[in-house]
Amino acid sequence: MANTAAPGRWSLINQPAPPGSQTHPDRAATIAAHHVRRRWPLTGRDTDVEATVRQLLADGLHGVLLTGDAGVGKSRLVEAVLNRCAASSCHAVRIMSTPADRDVPFGAVHHLLPETSRSLAGSTEIPQAVARTLLKVAEGRTIVLGVDDASWLDEPSAAVVRHLVIHAGARVLFATRTEAVGKLPVEVLRRWSRLARIDLAPLAWSQTKQLVKAALGAPPDGLTLDGLWRATGGNPLFLREVLCGAVDNGALTVHEGIVTWRHEIPSDAYLSDTAAASLETLSPEELDALRYVAHGDPVPVEVIERLVPVPVLERLEEHRFIQLDQPARSPQVTVTHPLHAHAVRARTGALRARRIRTELATAVMAARPDDRIRAVRWRLDAQLDVPDDEVLAAADEALLRQDMAVAEQLARQVRTPAGAWRLGRALVARGEYAEAERWLADVYRDLTDPTQRTNVAALRAVNLFWGFREPQKALDVIAEAKATLPVDTSSDLLAAEALVVVFDGRTDEAVEMVARLLRHPPHDPLLATAIASLRPQLLLFIGRPAQAIVELTADQAGLPGAWPTMRAMTHACHVQALIMTGEIRQAAEAVQRYYRDAVEHGSPAAVGILALAGGICAYYQGRTEQAAQWLREARALTDDHPRFRFREMTLAIGAGVAAQLGLVDEARELLGRLAQADNAPSAADYGAFGEVWSLVISGDRSGASAVLRRRAAEAAAIGNLLMATEFLHVDMRLNPSAATAARLQQIAAGTDGKLYTLLAGHATALARRDVREMNRVSAAFEELGYRGFALEAAATGAMFRGGRETNALARRAQRLFGEHQGTWPEWLPEPKSAPVLTRREQQVSELAANGMDTVAIAQALTVSTRTVENHLQRAYGKLGIHGRAELASVLAEDGFFIHR
Repeated sequence: MANTAAPGRWSLINQPAPPGSQTHPDRAATIAAHHVRRRWPLTGRDTDVEATVRQLLADGLHGVLLTGDAGVGKSRLVEAVLNRCAASSCHAVRIMSTPADRDVPFGAVHHLLPETSRSLAGSTEIPQAVARTLLKVAEGRTIVLGVDDASWLDEPSAAVVRHLVIHAGARVLFATRTEAVGKLPVEVLRRWSRLARIDLAPLAWSQTKQLVKAALGAPPDGLTLDGLWRATGGNPLFLREVLCGAVDNGALTVHEGIVTWRHEIPSDAYLSDTAAASLETLSPEELDALRYVAHGDPVPVEVIERLVPVPVLERLEEHRFIQLDQPARSPQVTVTHPLHAHAVRARTGALRARRIRTELATAVMAARPDDRIRAVRWRLDAQLDVPDDEVLAAADEALLRQDMAVAEQLARQVRTPAGAWRLGRALVARGEYAEAERWLADVYRDLTDPTQRTNVAALRAVNLFWGFREPQKALDVIAEAKATLPVDTSSDLLAAEALVVVFDGRTDEAVEMVARLLRHPPHDPLLATAIASLRPQLLLFIGRPAQAIVELTADQAGLPGAWPTMRAMTHACHVQALIMTGEIRQAAEAVQRYYRDAVEHGSPAAVGILALAGGICAYYQGRTEQAAQWLREARALTDDHPRFRFREMTLAIGAGVAAQLGLVDEARELLGRLAQADNAPSAADYGAFGEVWSLVISGDRSGASAVLRRRAAEAAAIGNLLMATEFLHVDMRLNPSAATAARLQQIAAGTDGKLYTLLAGHATALARRDVREMNRVSAAFEELGYRGFALEAAATGAMFRGGRETNALARRAQRLFGEHQGTWPEWLPEPKSAPVLTRREQQVSELAANGMDTVAIAQALTVSTRTVENHLQRAYGKLGIHGRAELASVLAEDGFFIHR
């Protein structure tokens, strides 16, 4: 993270945080029940509102039919649309119809009836009377009706609506449940009207995140959000019920400013009164059929058709209780809404559930004997006897399919050394390092097969290094295995040793070891995932990010996923490589994609690693607030694991970002936690920047520079050019020197990443106070998307002596400073104000930029050609350019009107 060194104006330490910022958020706080039960804002529906208003008022239509599932937000959308129409000079009228109004004549429109019409119930004159009243009140404005829910509209009220639309020119928005379309009275309404249909979909993942943040006052972490989104299907009503229950039970906390469900979400957390009530509409036969799907969810089609009559399944599908999914393997039936599945299972007794599972197991064995995992799980759920070898084979297959939870669940059923071996492996994959160590240590003594013992030793060594950060203990386990087991048993031990050596920063030693490993890769799925990033990570360390990208891209399709944390490491390596090759925009896109992948794999550590990568990427882009949000999520997900591999890195970078935002208390608190860490960061670790920030905060910039130079020398000594560059570039910005600039140039010459060259060029320009070079470097940073660096280089260069080059830098600094987030580093000069064009200079420049030559400008302004040229030359100098060719683009940047 080369731009780590902009932690904020440290002289602000004893001053309050800037307006709109906050001090360090509570590391763990509960959410008040009244907060979640208040009226929620309409969130994530702007596009739907705009589309509905546009269609509602479009020529040639009478209005819109808005459909969607119960609880999806139709009523709130109707309200928002009517408010938008009212703000656009329409007369908006809301008509509410309920089941209680269905048999009451004019029940839905009783509030619209004039006093003189209340005695005319049933009269055909009532629609005309209502129309006259509304037209009078509207005073020429378009009448817009919002009918919610149209499926309960009584016939006389429907007649009033029809009259208003046909004879009074009203526009109508009908809202109804999807299943009501095609039935009375909705179908009758559609016959006499020309309606555009808009289907209101459930909230997407990102929209659900916005709504949870709006409801709870803080954003959720990715895993919490994913669990809520999958369980509620993006249905706002269901989401509200689940969140209210979670807050009541104290399951949700705000940690590091992030809403998090601290433990695995229990099934009873998803019980919903609304979902349970919807089951009452089912017949006994339909409810029994739904029980089979809910207990097997999902169930292959050929299996469910052995247990349930097809017509019953079709009715459940039409009522949207089940749906047919078509994955690559085979079609299968699932419960449409997860909360319905939870509700069905909750109301099924233990004996009936056991019978259902037995019948499912029997059916799957008959219909799909090769579906090993499903057959074994359903038989075990039904408490039937299953041979150990079948259970272990299913556990192995589950791990290969990246379902670590099922692999663990199955392995626990077999109480033999072979079962313990699988269990230990699954626990490593799930990040349960302490329990994994206990099982692996015991089973190593119990197993007799040399190949199996070698694999256990390798897994245990990896677990000790990655989960406990004990590199020497890991190497001791490997050495003992090598001494006592046949050397040709497998390449598992080589894989474990290479992992330790690479990530422990022994770059030179790792090169030959990784080369051997690539010739003899391990077959174990966990170890295969673990070594996937070793070669690219090594290339990244030695300054070859472009080559790392080539290899990562080539292997991306076949990237193993049995160990989510290591899969995330490979993805984070790709992000960092893109950053160092100057592809920051592509890196930002990759972060989003890889973050969702980590969330889907369900590992807190994996999501934490990608959140950390997201923070680094956002910081390089100059988006400091976004970086802080990413880093808080990384800490929230991993703070319960003090031996998380990148804990010090997360704390150190977070401290620098917090300070730059003016959150000095948060920065100090993070540095305090970093000082208490059990593991001292090495020269290969960004956590070493913590010591630097502490010295800078205390005002000891010379001491900070000494640390940076020492760390850079240590990193270079072990072949880690990436970290050497990071340390030296920060040192260069604190205390520019020719020696440091020369060292950065030397390193850049041996690398293949564009950012190395730019950082070295920045250092050289600083050391020489070369305004032209600084202008070039600043422009290059901005063009590539490294806007924080671009601003810093421009602000610094604007203080050099250099005429129009200095003015160009001042202009860029002034423009970029308007986008800057946070306080300004005290070692940098405040951005210099750029020279301002006079009114005549501006006028002449605009005409020239729009293509007029000097003579034409002189004639248009009734001045001499020499006067025009003088104005242009002064404008060129103030704008920092050299001629007309640059004029149009420069003026366009400043907001002047230029014909293209």
